[in-house]
Amino acid sequence: MDKTPTRILTILLCLRALPGVGHGQTRDGLLGHQWGTPVAVVAEKVRLESPRSDGDMLMYTTELSSIGGVAIDQCDLEFVSGRLAGVIVTTRSEENSRRLLSLLKKEYGEGRSNHPRARTWITPNTRVTYDEDSLGDAYIYWYSMLLQR
Repeated sequence: MDKTPTRILTILLCLRALPGVGHGQTRDGLLGHQWGTPVAVVAEKVRLESPRSDGDMLMYTTELSSIGGVAIDQCDLEFVSGRLAGVIVTTRSEENSRRLLSLLKKEYGEGRSNHPRARTWITPNTRVTYDEDSLGDAYIYWYSMLLQR
């Protein structure tokens, strides 16, 4: 008996129950965590590696390989005074970059653009910048407007 439909249904139900893990939320935080979430709470969902510090800011590399179903090359998390304050993501390939750009547009709207491969969004809580190079690789940085002053 083919158990594929049952497995697919189980996976979909798990993703529905844990949207932060399955979809890597991009609005006002990451992985279901809002800005200001303590580092220990974030570390319960994702492995934080290679800590680097600069004053009261800590930065960790994560093991995340996708956000919202889009493949990413690297994801770093910033914590200010031990609280989630920023996310830095890099992508490889124009296809992945543009898919992540579409996800950001869905979350934040059209935003502002001063270059065909760059876009910025500003909300009361979050600022997001998207920059794509000539090879199609992108660098995305979103951060808390309240914690990153």
